[in-house]
Amino acid sequence: MSDIIGLQNHAYTELQQSPQTVKKTKGKQLLKIIILVMLLFLAGDSVYYLFILPFNSTAKIQFSGIDTVLEADLKKAAGITGTEKWGKIDKDVLLHRIASYPLVAEVHVLKKYPDKVLIEITERKPVGVLLATVGDRTIPMEIDRTGTVFKAASKKEPQELPIISGLSFQTIRAGMKVHKQLVPLFRQLDLLQKKNPALLSEISEMKIEQKKYGGFDLILYPVRTQVKVRADSTLNEDRLQYMMLTLDVIRELDLSSKIEELDVRAGTASYRLRGEANE
Repeated sequence: MSDIIGLQNHAYTELQQSPQTVKKTKGKQLLKIIILVMLLFLAGDSVYYLFILPFNSTAKIQFSGIDTVLEADLKKAAGITGTEKWGKIDKDVLLHRIASYPLVAEVHVLKKYPDKVLIEITERKPVGVLLATVGDRTIPMEIDRTGTVFKAASKKEPQELPIISGLSFQTIRAGMKVHKQLVPLFRQLDLLQKKNPALLSEISEMKIEQKKYGGFDLILYPVRTQVKVRADSTLNEDRLQYMMLTLDVIRELDLSSKIEELDVRAGTASYRLRGEANE
């Protein structure tokens, strides 16, 4: 007798998705496609703005802090033609070139996306006019607080700066620095200009006189008297005030015609009469 398996009251039908399920599936697929397209668009946009635009945009150079220096001269020193692409500009190279320009004391360079290059300049300010002796010539050069000569002094315009003489050079050009031993003197001049310019204006010239065994003295030539003053390398406000007070006393006592030189190196004044040998 054969085995018979009976299936009663069971209906077998093929499983089919409802219309709502189909719609949801298609919606998800469409959303994925939209998101993918947006991501591709954003990626392309990012590539354009980060890599293509900077290397195709002409750099817009902006200088600030300029007073007497010409922008055209700075661009020439930096090698800027006006056709440079922002992405190809090397900030460090640009900074080095401009910093090497003698009239510039400090420079800061900032590249600002997508096409700006901001260059902030601090110009050198003269603290005196150096009368540099080169062979048989005397060349007036403006010198700053760091002891850097940075341009020829104008012979036409009246100078309100003190004259510094006594230094000889084989050659001199803008950008050269004096010996480091002399730098403190120019820093002192800068400080006096800021604190008491009226007092400094009482000195028309200061001559640097090298000492036999190193160091130097200053021979100061006051504006209002023919008595010259010998001082050491320290030139500060207190020393100048003491010197001017002593010169006032000499003038009041009518001794200016008899005294050749006032010496304030020791902190107290001594003098040498005209005709006496200089020790």
